[in-house]
Amino acid sequence: MISVLIVDDEKIVRKGLASFMPWEEFGMKVIGEANNGENALKFLESNTVDLMFTDLAMPVMSGIELMRIVTTTYPHIQIVVLTLHQDFDYIQEALRLGAIDYIAKTELEKEQFEDILSRIASLLDMKKIRQLSQPSMEDQVASSIYVAYPLHPSIELGQDVPGGADGGVEVEAGVWYWSYCPEPIIESFAYFCIEGIHGMERKELLRLIRNYNRNGLFYDYNPDVPLQTISIEDLHERLDYEVEVDISAIKQSWLESDWIFDDKLFEKRIAELSAIQLPAIRLMRLFFSLTDEWNRMYNNVLDEELVMEDHFLTFVQFSHWLKLTRQQLRDSSEKPQFSIEIQSSITRAKTLALQNYKNAVTAAEMAKHVNMSLSYFSQCFKQIVGKTYTDYIRDVRMEHAKNYLVHTSKTIQWIAEEVGYNDEKYFSRLFKEFVGVLPSDYRLGHQPDRLRKK
Repeated sequence: MISVLIVDDEKIVRKGLASFMPWEEFGMKVIGEANNGENALKFLESNTVDLMFTDLAMPVMSGIELMRIVTTTYPHIQIVVLTLHQDFDYIQEALRLGAIDYIAKTELEKEQFEDILSRIASLLDMKKIRQLSQPSMEDQVASSIYVAYPLHPSIELGQDVPGGADGGVEVEAGVWYWSYCPEPIIESFAYFCIEGIHGMERKELLRLIRNYNRNGLFYDYNPDVPLQTISIEDLHERLDYEVEVDISAIKQSWLESDWIFDDKLFEKRIAELSAIQLPAIRLMRLFFSLTDEWNRMYNNVLDEELVMEDHFLTFVQFSHWLKLTRQQLRDSSEKPQFSIEIQSSITRAKTLALQNYKNAVTAAEMAKHVNMSLSYFSQCFKQIVGKTYTDYIRDVRMEHAKNYLVHTSKTIQWIAEEVGYNDEKYFSRLFKEFVGVLPSDYRLGHQPDRLRKK
């Protein structure tokens, strides 16, 4: 938050600026007022100020005198001049002393406050960036920059970075950078030292910083390393990085059940995702879809529905959620009387049955596929799933049929074939036994009222 001091001999001006300007919208806060230069200096002795608004014509000590002292004693303070007149020479002197802007008091109309602060905020950022790009001779030429990225979506533009915001530039919501290593380093941010920036244009540097927040940071963040180092070449690679992968193959591998019970295989799948480095938004879409599939596949054993969070800022957060989801699936599927291997085989059979419900995959064929005898497979399947393999296939088919009846206008024959039955009459009889009404009546009963009345 930018701390502001208002210096003016007119109380109505000080109170008006402090009360009516939209300071918080631009990450600013008025922390003090003074009616002349001397009182302003007394205030600065015991308070940290980032930005000072000062009148030029004041009794006791003029604004010009105040500026000469402040720019020498407190060089980090940025100054905006308030003036009643447009005396060009007077304003030029103020600008020469380091004022970043001047405001004619005749401009101080309420409808202009937002425009004024927006202009000043932009000037502050530009000055900090110029200072970063053109370091002093004493400090030698800067070759690195320190960037802090937020690790929580609630961190917003203008919010403080404890112990580190002083001298930093906020380039977008919650993202700060400095020409020095900020202290202290806090857990709600990921800190990176970006090396090799010497000679870069400001526009290109900001573009890389913002792009890294959207792409590279997601996979690179390591909570065990408080300050990570990355080269400017790595940032360029992130900008140009494109990945071509078979999403359907990735999805299929996570629809298999083996990773739920096999620790090494689960870790391998996590490592593969990290290595592929899908753009975060594509990864989220994929696993939103998978979460829906898992809920359908394991709805009969899950104590409560799997829920995916709306947003992950890092792969660490995402993999933690995936581990919790795996544990939830594992806990819900565990039956003490069966080994992990048997549970994995039955879960795999369920997965394959869901994917091939249209085809007549018999219990014998499925038992052979999961390396079990038919009798033992049938026994285990019923005890673990709660119904026979045949009933499970029928239930899956009927659920799909109900969905087709409600959401499509396809014929009953088409739906029967689509869910694995070639005989429409047999399908209709089976549907009635399962649901309680014929397919045509089910469709009619689930149409919107406006259609049933026609």
